[in-house]
Amino acid sequence: MRAELFLAARRSQFSFRKTIWKAGYWWALLVLFVVACATSPSEQLNQAEGLLSKLENSGADAYLTYELANARRKLEEARKFIRKNRFEMASQYLSSICQTLDSCSVAFLQKRQAAQQQCQQQVVALLTDINSLGGMMTGLPRQSYIDQNRYDIYTHRLRRYREELDILQKLMAQQDFPTALQRSARLQFQVKQSLAGLAGSTSIPDKFESQKTIAETPASLAASTSRSGSR
Repeated sequence: MRAELFLAARRSQFSFRKTIWKAGYWWALLVLFVVACATSPSEQLNQAEGLLSKLENSGADAYLTYELANARRKLEEARKFIRKNRFEMASQYLSSICQTLDSCSVAFLQKRQAAQQQCQQQVVALLTDINSLGGMMTGLPRQSYIDQNRYDIYTHRLRRYREELDILQKLMAQQDFPTALQRSARLQFQVKQSLAGLAGSTSIPDKFESQKTIAETPASLAASTSRSGSR
C-alpha cells in the first residue's frame, strides 16, 4: 500500500514538473514574441544596416547589384519616416528590408558557389590549352629569321598566358570570382587564337620550297616534251 502511494506521489510530482516546464517554455516563447514585436524602429534600422553592411563587405554587390541597391533605397525611405516620427511606416519598411536581406544572403552564397565552380572549370580548360600551346611550340622551326621571330613572339605570349593564369588563381583565392570570370574569358579567347594561328603556320623555307617546285614544274615538262619531239 505504501509502495503504491509512493509511486502515485512520484507520478504526480513528475506530471507537475512537466506541466511547469511546458508553461515555462510557452512563456519564454511569448516573451520572445513580445520583445520582437516591441522592437523599436531604431533597433530595426540598426539590424537592417548591419545585414546590408555584412553583405557589402562580403562582395555581394557583384552578384546582387539590383537587390542591394533597392535595399539601400528602402533604408533611406525608412530613415525619412523615422525623422518624421512615422514609426509604424518605418517599422513596416524595415521589416520588409530585413526579410529581403536575409533572402539576399542565401542567394549570394548560392551565386558565389556557382561562380566558383565555373572559375575552376575555366582554369582547368585554360591550363590544358596553355600546355598544348607549349607542346606545339617545341616543334616550331627556327632556321630562318622569320621562323625565329615567330618563335620569340609565341614564347612571349606563352609566358604572359602563364602569368595571367597565376593572377586568376590569386583572384580565386581571394574569392573575387566575377573578376576572375571576366579575365578568364578574355584569356581563353587569346589562347584559342594563338592555338589556331600556330596550327595554321608552316616553316618559311618549306613555303619557298613548295612555291619553287610549283614554278619549276612547267619548265621541266616543257624540256621533257621538246626532247621527246626531237627524237
